[in-house]
Amino acid sequence: MKTNRDSQQQSETLARYLSGEMDAAELYAYEAEISVSEENKLMIEKMKKQWSAMEEIKNPGMPDTLKAWNRLHDRLQQENLVPAQLTKSKSRLISNFVKAAALLLILLGVSAVIYMTVNRKQSIDLVQINTVNEANTLVKTLADGSVIYIAQNSLFSFPQEFSSETRNVELKGEAFFDITPDAAKPFIIETDEVLIQVLGTAFNVKTQNGSDFVLFVDRGKVKVTLKSNPSASQLVQAGETITAAADKLVKSNYVPGNESVWYRQRMHFKDETLLNIINVLNRNFNTTFVLAEKELGNHKMTATFHNDTSETMTELICATLKLKSQIVDGTVVLSGNAEGTKQD
Repeated sequence: MKTNRDSQQQSETLARYLSGEMDAAELYAYEAEISVSEENKLMIEKMKKQWSAMEEIKNPGMPDTLKAWNRLHDRLQQENLVPAQLTKSKSRLISNFVKAAALLLILLGVSAVIYMTVNRKQSIDLVQINTVNEANTLVKTLADGSVIYIAQNSLFSFPQEFSSETRNVELKGEAFFDITPDAAKPFIIETDEVLIQVLGTAFNVKTQNGSDFVLFVDRGKVKVTLKSNPSASQLVQAGETITAAADKLVKSNYVPGNESVWYRQRMHFKDETLLNIINVLNRNFNTTFVLAEKELGNHKMTATFHNDTSETMTELICATLKLKSQIVDGTVVLSGNAEGTKQD
């Protein structure tokens, strides 16, 4: 009867072989044992591929492999999948390899469950904005104050709250990013082709169906890394643009034109707070809106601003939220209407 120590030794021997830790003599002897049958050799080749797939996955704990193997072996016997006609020596040899294979499959299974659980949690926590039917630029202010201008036919994914170490988002399509600086918490954008890391800057990203990646920086600088070739990483500064071609990043200068300000020509705010809206308007237009009462900033509204003047923007805000306005030294001061401010 095989002991738990025997099983562990078999597993450790197989692991040392797959990880290339055997010396020449031991390797020769082990491969001679493997070559007893073609079946064994095919099995080992398959396990090598599985082992390679495991290299990136960290396993937090070792399962009870003997107990797991016994359950698996019993099930195989019940389903008549263990060939009884094998000789005792050959059966023992194949059994050893099957046990080792079972160990690897168990480890892969545990790692896969953990991996999928973590990623499922991340997916659940992500909020997705899909602008496939949106005719305007959808403007979204994130939890850290960063403002994202999302173009038509784009998918932008972000968490409600960022982690303590990084600010990770995902983009398919085109968006302009105006990022709030935070040296201790880099802002990272993932597209199909690249990873973009930034501390605080403004830049435009465009990628269509995993191709035609283009980025230009309006101010500050970003680091762009190709996912297919991590060694191809470059810093891009204000006034520069970068594209991806044949696993390479190509950087050049760019001259700003109308295409560089597309994001502010027709801005749409959907169920956004008044405070976030006036912050965006003040960033992009020659306007200065302030709130007479702080609590007014919590009220939400949905509105579209299309090349509007300060006067028309003021009228739209006041009409929607039932506010009043007055101009003081060139500043538009918004306050609650005497008849009562519109509530959420």
